[in-house]
Amino acid sequence: MAVRWSCVEAGCDWAVTAADADAIVPLVQAHIGEIHSSFELEDMIEAVLEDVPDGRASGAAD
Repeated sequence: MAVRWSCVEAGCDWAVTAADADAIVPLVQAHIGEIHSSFELEDMIEAVLEDVPDGRASGAAD
């Protein structure tokens, strides 16, 4: 099972799918830092991950 994270910042529809939490956390942190000039803790990212079928894992933004 892969995992997906979706940004909840106002007006942002960015989402990313990756093989697991270890792969997705740096992608999410890079997005939050570059696009929103903010930071998201690893625990908070992992808390809202959604499971998706393995075929969706890309390691890149959707």
